[in-house]
Amino acid sequence: MSKNVGQALLDIYVAPKQVFKVLPEKKGWSWVALLVILVVNVVGIWYFYSGMTPEWIVEQQIAQTAHNMTPAEIEQSRAVMGQMADKTGIISVAAILVMTPIIMAIMALYLMLVGNPGQKRPYGDWFAMTVWSNMPGVLNMLGLIILVLISSDPNLPLTTANYLSLNQLLFGLEPRHAWYAWAENFNLIYLWIAGLFAVGLHCWSGYSAVKSALLGYAPLLVIYGLWAVFI
Repeated sequence: MSKNVGQALLDIYVAPKQVFKVLPEKKGWSWVALLVILVVNVVGIWYFYSGMTPEWIVEQQIAQTAHNMTPAEIEQSRAVMGQMADKTGIISVAAILVMTPIIMAIMALYLMLVGNPGQKRPYGDWFAMTVWSNMPGVLNMLGLIILVLISSDPNLPLTTANYLSLNQLLFGLEPRHAWYAWAENFNLIYLWIAGLFAVGLHCWSGYSAVKSALLGYAPLLVIYGLWAVFI
């Protein structure tokens, strides 16, 4: 079992069962993990946008939607986006700080509902599992920081922030393609996170490995499955 929070921060990647076994008795560890997630994501996103020119940011944003707009609408959007472009980093940081806890809270509620037979564990325990299961996102953001560091030009495509998406890695679809949004939003790090959900459910709920995997990956299957149906 993980003996301290420092070891747990490593074990979650290589021996997650060791972390989940001690989490109910180590409630304070999860606040450390949440702080690590928030700090790394805030620093990474801020660094990503900090070197970009406002003009570049606007043109990148326009490129994502221009195929659905008339020339007049493009110019109107360019003017509006130009007023906010220099604040993109601040807005993105604020979104991370607000949305990350909210999304984790929803994930934790799902895990509690499907993995808590007899209501044996409080919501706080499931929130802790959610926090630790999202630790792969830290590696994802560290990868983005490295990409920015090694780039000779700070004006990177905005889609670089999602460099582990199916679209970035495999398909290379253009924004006008019907499957672009689906493929661009499906980040492979989600598979790792869902896998950790499965490990946690297996440890805490006594479910079989198959049932734990089905429940761990169910949100991804439902969200992206339904999305695919309506494309």
